[in-house]
Amino acid sequence: MDAVLLRALDTGRVDGPDLFFRLFDRVPAGRLLRFLDGRSRLYEDLAVGLRVPVLPMLRTAAELPRLPRRHLTVR
Repeated sequence: MDAVLLRALDTGRVDGPDLFFRLFDRVPAGRLLRFLDGRSRLYEDLAVGLRVPVLPMLRTAAELPRLPRRHLTVR
């Protein structure tokens, strides 16, 4: 999910300030914190997902498997 969000922001498909405002305005704090910590349940993930621009996020998720991967090297 992190890759989808970062790619959607990078491509400009979603507006960052608007997306985060919507999340923090429309999702209960406890649920959002569990989601951000990776401790949420599937139904909570879906509830959070419905509070973001769904079509741009789905488009981004669909394209990710076709993108070339960049490998990071640690120096």
